[in-house]
Parts: sequence; structure tokens; C-alpha cells
Amino acid sequence: MHHQNKKHMVQQSNKNALLSAYGSIKSFASKAAGKVYGNKRELTMRFYKEDFMWYADVNGWPGPKAMLLMVDGADTFLDYLSNNGEEITLDLSLDPKRGYDVLNYKHPHPANDGAYYTAEMNGHDHKLWLCGVTEFVFGHMPEEVWYFKK
Repeated sequence: MHHQNKKHMVQQSNKNALLSAYGSIKSFASKAAGKVYGNKRELTMRFYKEDFMWYADVNGWPGPKAMLLMVDGADTFLDYLSNNGEEITLDLSLDPKRGYDVLNYKHPHPANDGAYYTAEMNGHDHKLWLCGVTEFVFGHMPEEVWYFKK
């Protein structure tokens, strides 16, 4: 039993190291690709549901569609904003704007793939993950992302 437990711990440690390396590579690739495509401080972004899962519609994204999947709280947030719809378009800004709401940076993702943010949802703070694709769009993980539902 002890040997099995130790083996599991090593496997978990290897898995965590692999996820961290993958997150770093994805983050680096997103930043590099963003430099090629040019980073923006303001943009309009569409999110859509396919097979009950939310995806970001990112113009010029060179990677696989699976990396645009919105999970870990971001999906719940999009359900909330869209009133459980199938699609939503948001105006996004790195600068404060009148009439916009804000996502606030909390801490980096443990595997170096983006970061966690909070947003007000139903009068409470809701935690959500924005993956490294955010760096493709903005060039970094911003302290604040202001958003407005169109």
C-alpha cells in the first residue's frame, strides 16, 4: 500500500509539473502570437455556446479551438450575463469606462495558464478563470478588464 501511495504521489507530481510546463508554453505562445497580431486596449468579443460549452470567438487565434473553451467559473459568468442564452457579445476595455462593470485580477493560475478574476454576480463576488488566451488578446494578464454587455 505504501509503495502504491508513493507511486501515486510521484505520478501526481509529474502531472502537476507537466500542467505547469504546458501552461507556461501556452502563455508564452499567446504572448508571442499577440505581439504578431497586435495587442488592443479595447475590443468587442463574441462568446458562443456549442454542445453546452462556452467558447470565445477570438479573431486570428492560431491555436486549437479547445484552448478557447470558457471553464472554471467563466462559463457560469457567461450564463449569468447572457440569461442562459447561446451567445453574448461584450465590449472589453483595459481602461475604466462609464457604464461598464469590471473583472478584478486575484491571482495567477497554478499552472501558469492565465489568472483568476472576480466579478460581481447576483450581488456577490464570483471567481472565474481567464486562460492564457487573454495574453494573446491584451499582451498580458491585466489588473482589470472592464466589460459592457451589448
